This record gives sequence, structure tokens and C-alpha cells, in this order.
Amino acid sequence: MIKIKDKKDSIIKMKELGLNYFPLDVFDVDDIAGIKMFFEKYPAGEYVLRSTNKAQGEFYFVKNFDEAIKLLSQFKDEVTLSVSYNEYKEDLIIVGDIKVHKSFSGDTVDLTARTDSEATHRNIYENPQYNLHASLDEDRVWKIPGFSKIMRYISDHELYDVIVEFAVYDCKIGIKKDNVVITELRTAY
Repeated sequence: MIKIKDKKDSIIKMKELGLNYFPLDVFDVDDIAGIKMFFEKYPAGEYVLRSTNKAQGEFYFVKNFDEAIKLLSQFKDEVTLSVSYNEYKEDLIIVGDIKVHKSFSGDTVDLTARTDSEATHRNIYENPQYNLHASLDEDRVWKIPGFSKIMRYISDHELYDVIVEFAVYDCKIGIKKDNVVITELRTAY
């Protein structure tokens, strides 16, 4: 069974499992050279700096290395740096989190998600379009846009009994060029 204790652990596990995600990494706040190399390796219109030590922690959108450096003092020891998915909002099918429970008595799913282009992993709980606990045998779950793609991804990567923060796009993007992008895995935080 997968155990994840924090955001840093999630990133390590996502890489270990070979999942598709937007380019991201964890840096010590004083690793200026590593942070600069990330910006050079992954040119993009927008990036995100995030806290590594807690869910719903500090985060900032930045356009470049210079903006990022100015904000490093806002973080304690480490920071995650990732390419932002905001540039792909018009390609979004669904964003949310999902947990598929495997059981001998029948598989179930917990899903909180939205399909609008303004949906983010931070606002899906404020006004979810889908907020359900259901059996995977129920037709209603399979009618949700993008649901079959995220379910196939979960099955292919055996991401059962783990909260999976995801987004499904109508184009192939991310490190592995797939329609499904995993943002985070959670179990213990």
C-alpha cells in the first residue's frame, strides 16, 4: 500500500511510479543554481512556488526566475517549483481528486471535481460540480466527462486507496504527454 506523508513524498512517489505530471521538483530555498536550471530546462509562461510541508500551504504564481528568487524568503526550508497548468485552461475536461476503494464487496469511488475552466485543486471544494461516493457499477459515474480516462489511468498505475489529485485534458501534455495529469498523491496528510 502506498504511504505519502507530505508534498515532497508525493513528488518522489509520482516520479517513482512513472506518472504523468507537469514538470516539478523540490528545492532547498538556498539552491539558487538548481532553481535557475529548472527555469532553463522547462520554459513556460507561468510557474508555481509551493510550500512542501502542509496541504493548502503557501503558493505563488511567478513568470520567471527573478520573480521566484524574490519570494524564496516566504518558505521555511524547501519549496516546490512547477510549471503552471493555467496555460492549458481551455483544454481542461475535468479537475478534481478521486479515491478508488478496492473491495471484495464491490469497488467504490469518492470524487470531488469540476469541469469549468476556472476549476483548480484549491477551489473544487468551494462549489463542486461533482461531490459523490458511489459504486463503480453505477452508470452516473461513467457519464462524468473524463471519468473513464482517470479510471483507466488509476487502473493502469494501480493507484487504489490513495487520494489522487488529477486533471484530464483534451490534449496530451505533461512529462509523459498524456491526457491525464497527476498533481499530487495523498494518504496521510
